[in-house]
Amino acid sequence: MTAKFRRIIVTTAVASATGLSALTAGSAVANPSDAPCTSDDINVTVTKDLAEPGEFEAFLIKYTAANPTTKCTLQGPPLKVGLYSESGPVPGVVVESDDSPGEPVIVEGSLFGISRISQRTTNPPNPVIPASVEFELPGVPDGQGAHEVAAWPAGEPIKGSAPYATPITQSAAD
Repeated sequence: MTAKFRRIIVTTAVASATGLSALTAGSAVANPSDAPCTSDDINVTVTKDLAEPGEFEAFLIKYTAANPTTKCTLQGPPLKVGLYSESGPVPGVVVESDDSPGEPVIVEGSLFGISRISQRTTNPPNPVIPASVEFELPGVPDGQGAHEVAAWPAGEPIKGSAPYATPITQSAAD
């Protein structure tokens, strides 16, 4: 083996080891906002979207920080969404969720997430009025930290049998 060839091998080995160290160190120091939000991290509220309805109308699901130190991430739509009356599940309604992963949404301070449950305005209202909505947060393993329950806007019916939950998007307070 020539001296020049040995120098190339040694230089390549050192560069590879240095690059691997840099990659390993970078992933070991994760950004706190990379942690998925759990039910302890956020507050969830549901309101009727006040935008003028066209073919669709929506209910807004707002995900805000539970305390000043909260910094976490949501990505995707709410999962396993169910609507409940005082006596149990609203019959004949299955909420579908968008399959797309969406963009990461940071929940921290004035930054929050918004998703929607959309329904066709022409669909007939279900005679059973929801009292609450329950769902699993995206990106959190099944369990207590993934489950959310929020009050449904009083007196607001769900229309049709297949409302649609959208991915969570980034928003911020003014």
